[in-house]
Amino acid sequence: MAPRPTVWLDMDPGIDDSWAIAVALSRCSVQGISTVAGNVALEHTFQNTHDVLQVLNHSEIPVFPGADGPLLEPLITAKAFHGEQGLGDYVADASHIPAILADTPRVWSRWAQHSTGVSDTHLIATGPLTNLAIGFLAFPELRSAWKSITAMCGALPGTEMDKAKEFNVYVDPHAADVVFRYGARVQMLGINVAHKALVPIRDLSLLPQYGKTGRMLAKMLNFYTIEARGEGGNPDAFPIDDVVAVAAVSYPEIFQWRELPLTVVREGPLRGTVVISPIDVQRPAVKVALDIEVPEFLAWLWESMETYRA
Repeated sequence: MAPRPTVWLDMDPGIDDSWAIAVALSRCSVQGISTVAGNVALEHTFQNTHDVLQVLNHSEIPVFPGADGPLLEPLITAKAFHGEQGLGDYVADASHIPAILADTPRVWSRWAQHSTGVSDTHLIATGPLTNLAIGFLAFPELRSAWKSITAMCGALPGTEMDKAKEFNVYVDPHAADVVFRYGARVQMLGINVAHKALVPIRDLSLLPQYGKTGRMLAKMLNFYTIEARGEGGNPDAFPIDDVVAVAAVSYPEIFQWRELPLTVVREGPLRGTVVISPIDVQRPAVKVALDIEVPEFLAWLWESMETYRA
């Protein structure tokens, strides 16, 4: 397994994002978290991130708000999967959130200008790619600043599935296209792979042994699995896409990859579909996940949770 990587999380918590935070803190050195509107509105994704970090005893990690909606489209949320405020039936203790005026792309730009740390940091994006797209357009130096950018989004071109309904690309297809067009060292983890890495419903019974973290996640996932179970084709299991994105950085050897130039259908009935870029359009290759070794992933997941054992 690769050494403990340094990461920045860009996300829209969200239930599977919350589990991804817990796993990332176990497996990686987390430098910061930026939030974006997606699963729920920005005010909730920002609040939820603070609430989850408080339970995980990592309130020291800086959290920055980002975009409150897609570049050009109205926001579409996923409240059916995540609940009205994003954490299902889990209700956090009241927490004080410090006022933060700096927006995420500007924070990244200042970091890139004044520190070499960003070049050693992997960015893991598990929500719509709006923050990244704004950063790339406003601060071009960010396009090649990161050690890698792993995006949980889309589906492998040609995959036989309803690609246009992959949430993160569908919500902001223009942002995803900007990232695929300008980003250096981008990795795409599509739902065709993430939906292979299914967690059996029965395994939810393991969570309470992991202290307050496990109890928090159990409360969230009991809600989440009402809608998510059966995705991936197994009615007795559910996907946890955003956790798989952390594995792509922490444990990349369990994945198969292929490099492809990508673009996104941005309008019409196929909005949100990822396709191979035409040959006459020069784009950098995106490293696309083709497959995952599921038993190894599940073993890695539960080993990650040992950090929180009561």
